[in-house]
Parts: sequence; structure tokens; C-alpha cells
Amino acid sequence: MENSSPPPAETPTCTIDRRLPNKTYISAWRDKSEFQSVYDKIFNTAPDDIAAKEDALEWLNLWKVRQVMDFPICVRCTHLVLDAQVFDLRCQRNSDGAEANATEIKNIYAGAFTRFINFLTEAVGNKRKSIADSVREIGIETYLVELRHLCAHRSVSISIDVFRRSAQYCMDWLKGAYWERELATMAPVVNPSAVMNCHLSDDYRVSDVVALLRMYDALAAALVREAYSLEQAAECAELTADEKLLLGACSEKYDAKRLSVIVKQVMRELRELRLPPNQATVNAVCKAVFDHCRRMFADTARLAENDRVPMGKIHSELFRTLAAIGCLQTFFEQLMVLCEQHGSKDMDERPVWAGYWAHRIAVAFQLLKQFKRACRILPPGKVARFGDTTIPDRYASNWYRERLGAAAKQHLVLGMTIDCPWHLSLSRAYVLARVRAMNEHTKDTVPVLLALLEPPLPAPVQQKINQLTQIYNKANLALFDDSPNNSTTDGSSVKAKETAPGPVSDEVYTAEDLREMLRTKRTASASSSAQNGTAELELPPTKQRKRHGLWTEPDQTLDWGSYALGTCHAQLASVPV
Repeated sequence: MENSSPPPAETPTCTIDRRLPNKTYISAWRDKSEFQSVYDKIFNTAPDDIAAKEDALEWLNLWKVRQVMDFPICVRCTHLVLDAQVFDLRCQRNSDGAEANATEIKNIYAGAFTRFINFLTEAVGNKRKSIADSVREIGIETYLVELRHLCAHRSVSISIDVFRRSAQYCMDWLKGAYWERELATMAPVVNPSAVMNCHLSDDYRVSDVVALLRMYDALAAALVREAYSLEQAAECAELTADEKLLLGACSEKYDAKRLSVIVKQVMRELRELRLPPNQATVNAVCKAVFDHCRRMFADTARLAENDRVPMGKIHSELFRTLAAIGCLQTFFEQLMVLCEQHGSKDMDERPVWAGYWAHRIAVAFQLLKQFKRACRILPPGKVARFGDTTIPDRYASNWYRERLGAAAKQHLVLGMTIDCPWHLSLSRAYVLARVRAMNEHTKDTVPVLLALLEPPLPAPVQQKINQLTQIYNKANLALFDDSPNNSTTDGSSVKAKETAPGPVSDEVYTAEDLREMLRTKRTASASSSAQNGTAELELPPTKQRKRHGLWTEPDQTLDWGSYALGTCHAQLASVPV
């Protein structure tokens, strides 16, 4: 015989504290096993197992300390109700029993139920609905709302058994609405590097980075001297014996003869090193670049003005790698420090190559910003996404080539994808400090930093700073104009931004010069007035008069008997005596 009774109504699903799928969250518990352990102590133990429930309370308190912000509402509600239940169990085990402490137990339960309903209704977030409608949407019986009102207003004495059964109802609802749902959907993060977007390893050694940078320095030295293969490098007289031995070892290790191919493999190995994600590692990598790429910096100081040597094309792979491992920002800041700490009188080459590469890095980020702007309206599939190797970078290469023209090989190319995440984090205070410390080594870099600043400076402030930079830089204030009107969507070339028209003077005027100029103008104006017969009567000085509220003390130096009605001291010259 078939059962004709209507099926039970489905309990509404609770969306409070629900996590989105395929997304990583930072939780208060270490892993799923810790969450499962606390769940078992709360729900899978005997109702009178006070030791297990007290242990669970300690874990919940620890979770609240671990995650102060965004702590799950349902876990907070579990802590409230469980704390009231544990207090009830303790009173029942005392010699006096629960009857002696009935009032105190009721007060604890009343506070727990009131906050339980308040937390859940605030989490739903719909202020237009009543409390009963809000809790009904998440599957809670409305009688609990009535119990909350009675607890809040203390209008009726409630039996302690009602509190106990209601507390158990709340725990059962929390178990199904939150705890079991989280256990079913929670998945541990197997690879922590996917969360932090970086590599972690215990076997990381600085010597690995040093060895790769020494290989790169030898390879770059050969490419600068137009030695593109191992045979040409062996015949190059400007390379040392140690560099030639190192090039031979690189060729055997990577099984390649073309030096440009070996450079890419060396930089790929550097990117794949599992570097610890902290500032100490970044500083160590930057120091290794300064210490073990000395040939690169020496060649820069010697050949920076030589247009035949494609410095940007040769070293773009290195700077892309530094950006990928998160070191380019710190490396740029250290280059700026070298430029500002060494004046032009020093016989040190460090400010020369530091200023060169700082300017190249800033311009590279400016070019990347303009490239991504030009790619916004392109159809999908024409430009590759970050990390996608299926789409060739033909469009990006053509854009940079047309944008830079003959100087394309002199500039660094950092990103060739529409969503490249690399950028310079420049605060307004940092950029203005670079403006104040600007010298001959940073005069070309500072205007580019002003163009990269987000949000940009107001137009009047930018104009004043640009006028100050003309003292050092008589050429373009920035290499390229970042305004959207001057960036084409088809990748066509854009002309360089010319200096704003206006007088450019080599003189720097001081406050004394300004006062002298004003004094000269006043003297000329006074003499002109005397010649025209329009000189005003010189008035006697008057002291400042005191004010008492709305009233002002009268001027004792004036003879009010000779003044016409309605005149004032400023009109003395035109008043007849």
C-alpha cells in the first residue's frame, strides 16, 4: 500500500558563512583534521561529557584569537550555545544541584539565545524584513524568535527545560546548516605555493642564485661583444679565460650552442628556484645581482651611449625574471639610492650605470602600462594572457617595435600580455622625495615616475614640478605621453611628448631677487604717480585698535570734529577741511 501522506517540506538551506567553490580562504583552523576534531568533541560525544565539551570550548576560543576579523558567524553562535550548555552541566554536578543556581542558568541561556538570533539576523542583512521572516529563510523555527523576545524583555518566567531543549535545537541546526556542510566541501591546500603565488623550499641556498647570475654575466658579456655562439665566444679576445670556461660549462649543462638560448634556460632555472617569500630573500637576490653581475654594470657605464649595442634587448630576460620572482621593485629602489648617494664629483661609475638602469626600468613599466591600454579593445585571442604560451606574441612585438622605432633594442620589454601583473608601487611621498633629491643621474627618471604615479598628481602640481625639472632636463619631460588621447588602439607609433612651451631660463631666482623686483616696481610706480600729479597724501601711521565683540575702540589720533559725516580714514585725501 502506497503512502499517500504529503512529503515533508524541505528545510531551507543556510547561506551564512558559505564559501565560494574553487577559491582559497584563510581559516582559523589549521586544516580539515583540526576542524573535524572539534566537530567530534561537540557533536559526537555523550551529552554529559563535560570534559570533551570544555576542550572544544578551548579550541573555539583559540580560533577566535587566531582570526579576529571575518570570524564565521556560525562558529561564534556555536561557542555561545555550547558555553551555556557547559555552564549548565557544571551546575548540575555541583553538590547544590541545578535548582540552587536555576536563576543564573536561565540568565546564561537567555543571553546566549538573544545573541544567537541577533548574530544570525545581522548576517542575513535584510533590514526590511522582520526577525521572524529572516530566521525562517535560513530554516529556524519561529518559536525561537518568540523565546528571544521573552528573554530580552523578561516579561515571562521561562522553564529551565525549555532553555535546555531550545539549546539542543540550536546545536542541531548549527550541525546541519554549517558544520556538516563545511566538512563536505572543505578541501586542504596541497600546494602552499599556489596560495602565496611564490615558491617555498627548505633546500634553498644563496649559492644557487649566485651560480646562475655568474653564468648570466658571462653570457651577457659575450652577447655585448657580438659573440652569439660558443665558437664566437671562444675567439673573442675581450673575454677572460674564466668567462670562456664558464660559457663552456653552460653549453654542456644546457646542451646548446647559441648563447641567447642558454640565457633563456638560465633565467628559467632562476625563476623555478623555490625562494622563500620574504623581504630577506629579495634583499639577498638584489645583493647577488650587484655583486656577481659586475661585467654587465661595467659594460653599461662604458657603452651606454653606444646605439649599436642593444643593451635593452640583451638584458630584458634578466629584468623579466627579477619581476617574476618579486625582486624588481626593491632592485629599482636600490638603484635610485645609488644615484642619489653619489654626486657628480665622485670618480665612481656606480651612479652612471645605476641611473641608466633605473631610467630603463621606469620606462619599461611606462611602456607596459601603455601596451595594456592599447590592448583593451582588441578581440579575445589576439593578445596572450599571462602564462599562456599557445598564442604567439607577434602583436606585442610589433607594438613595441612601432612604438619605439629605431630605439627598440635599447629599451627593456617587461610584459607582452594584456594582463601582466607587474607594476611599480609608487607612493606620492616616495615620488616627491625623489623630486627633492633629483640630480644629474635621476633627472631622466623622475619625470617618468611622475607619469607612473597612481592616482596622478593634480595638473597644477604636475606643471610646477615639470617646470622645476627643466633645470636639469631640457629635453622631454617624459619619454612618452601617458594621456589616453595619444595612445592609439592599433599599435601605431606615438610621437614623443615635447616640453610644454614657455620660457626656459638657466637662472634660479631666490626670495631676495623677488623682493628686489617688487621694490623696483613700487619705486617706479611712485615716481610715475608723482609726475602725473596723482600722488596720494601720506597718512600718519595708526596703531592697531582693540575689538570688544561687535565694537571697535575709536582711533584717538583722529580729530573727529573736522571730519565730514560718513567719511573714513582711508578717504582723508578727498575730504575738505
